[in-house]
Amino acid sequence: MTHLSRRDLLRAAASATGAALLGAAAVRAVPPPVPLPPVTWLPDPSADPGVARALPVCRFRDEPALGDIDEDWATMVLDTIVALGPRDRPRRLVSVRKAGISSELGARIIPAAIDDLRALHDASVDAGAEIAVRTAYRSYAQQASVFSSWVAQSDERHARTVSARPGHSEHQLGTAIDVTGAGDPMAPWQYDDWGTTTPGRWMAREAWRFGFVLSYPPGMTDETCYAYEPWHFRYVGPEIAAAIHDSGLTPRRYLWETYQGGR
Repeated sequence: MTHLSRRDLLRAAASATGAALLGAAAVRAVPPPVPLPPVTWLPDPSADPGVARALPVCRFRDEPALGDIDEDWATMVLDTIVALGPRDRPRRLVSVRKAGISSELGARIIPAAIDDLRALHDASVDAGAEIAVRTAYRSYAQQASVFSSWVAQSDERHARTVSARPGHSEHQLGTAIDVTGAGDPMAPWQYDDWGTTTPGRWMAREAWRFGFVLSYPPGMTDETCYAYEPWHFRYVGPEIAAAIHDSGLTPRRYLWETYQGGR
């Protein structure tokens, strides 16, 4: 099989992704996961039940997420190990347009994020780096379609590095946004590195001040479990975002070790 570059695969999958987000007529079945070894914990928590478990290495599992999606959206960890179920979705979702921000695909997020999203957008305009939202909330079924499109373009092993399996996507929380430059005809994943654009650099530098953190920073795939995505930001609120920024840790490590490690 010929393996395409991440950039070419993103371009090839763009139309299928858009169809899924707009409500495709049918969701293609996701191939059964390739059996992999169980997750490895460092250190072994059985040694001392009073010690919180360290961040697990990236493995592919389907352990249930801890907490309530409507109450714990800011601290819930979703990764290649932990997942939401097919029926899990936020109680309420509102259009990002309520924040005065454009979205061609009618993106929606939880109401708690609207005020800070509006402030984020206004600040980007003032800085000459206006942003728009490409996608936000994505249901379990929509994510299944997106993931299937990636598998069809390459193979499942590669797809798992660039796309979340259904239930494992932060988009299902209703707090993750894929950002682009306002008026930009190109999707952010069509760039060699959207993070080098004016809006991309601004977001990387300033988004945390408004409660949004970069989920998958460059050079951290072994820790985040996914390839670098300079357009993918998750809303955790200004207080937690500031703590993550000040810690210098990835959001996955910070949230796990601070809120989930004792599970």
